[in-house]
Amino acid sequence: MSGLSREEVERRGHGVWAEVDLGAIRHNIAELRAVAPRSELMGVVKGYAYGHGNPAVAWAMLQAGATRLGVARVAEALHLREAGVTAPIHVFTEPPPRSAATMLTYDLTPAVYSEAFARSLSEAASAGGRRIGVHVKVDTGMHRVGIMASDLPDAMRALKALDGIAIEGAWSHFAVADVPGHSFTRRQFELFNELVMEIEKTIGPLRYKHMANSAATLSLPESHLDIVRPGVAAYGLWPGPHLTNSADLRPAMSLRARINASKVLPAGERLSYGLRYELERDGRIVTVPVGYADGYDRGLSGRAEVLIEGKRHRVSGTVCMDQFLVDVGEDPVEIGAVATLIGSDGDAHITAEELAGVIGTINYEITTRIASRVPRVYLNEIPPATRDVAAESTQTSTR
Repeated sequence: MSGLSREEVERRGHGVWAEVDLGAIRHNIAELRAVAPRSELMGVVKGYAYGHGNPAVAWAMLQAGATRLGVARVAEALHLREAGVTAPIHVFTEPPPRSAATMLTYDLTPAVYSEAFARSLSEAASAGGRRIGVHVKVDTGMHRVGIMASDLPDAMRALKALDGIAIEGAWSHFAVADVPGHSFTRRQFELFNELVMEIEKTIGPLRYKHMANSAATLSLPESHLDIVRPGVAAYGLWPGPHLTNSADLRPAMSLRARINASKVLPAGERLSYGLRYELERDGRIVTVPVGYADGYDRGLSGRAEVLIEGKRHRVSGTVCMDQFLVDVGEDPVEIGAVATLIGSDGDAHITAEELAGVIGTINYEITTRIASRVPRVYLNEIPPATRDVAAESTQTSTR
């Protein structure tokens, strides 16, 4: 359940580790709750908590006031249940029909948008003499999954007729809430409200309606409804450039490695695969034991910078599977020095946003891709006794 300590990481031979500040996670959840004070907060912890690690992150969110959690897959939910998390866990995507009984066994909240999966849930619930609460996913224009507006009346009549199914909520997802003033965001929200009215005509009032992701939580207060679902913002990452510093959020992750080789090479020598980097003068070259197998993208080759002893240095040559090189010039950097790939060193900072800009992606792809072989070192972790109290109080407040 817990991450390794920094000392244990090194004893086990790891030269790279990700530090995750659970105090920052708790702070961010508290800030986001203050932004949407009348809504419940669902902490989104899919994708191994956006690379930050579960269940430690889930516990931190619950301690800070999240009342429920969101994941993409049943396996992610089971990982949390097996760690003792008792708060409601929403599964955003329908799994294979054979998973229906598992969802009942582990008291998970399914998203429903197909008749086939709904029937599987109904059969499993009826066989056990139970009812399962579901949240209907409606498609408001993103077109990944969800019931289309034209299909909704028939779909709701079919769902209402199924035994063992209790429709407790409806939800959708914004496509461009991170783009300020985009007309499509308004169109989606208006359509969602229309579809909710259609649902309630068939089954009566819904307990939960939710649509707000991180961007909408921060910038579209009318979309907060009954639940907000911040993902990226909970980790101190910004959902869009225009939202930077729109709240007091703190990045939770740092990625560090201990240099494992240091040598002086003469001018004219070339480095790494492809020999694309040539020394223009004599210089010290250090090896950082991180590569694309750790999630440090090959596209960062020769473009990204790292912090070593508080100074920026460019990645020199091609990033390899397990390591890359850095030309530190005349700086006397020795084996054992710490390189910071994401995070702070003294007054200098490298953010996930910076690395994302280098390779043309988004900040949380940078964190989510940090591989499982990179150990997570948790800072300010919740003591086990406090965890139990947090989980129990959350359970009591939401059931």
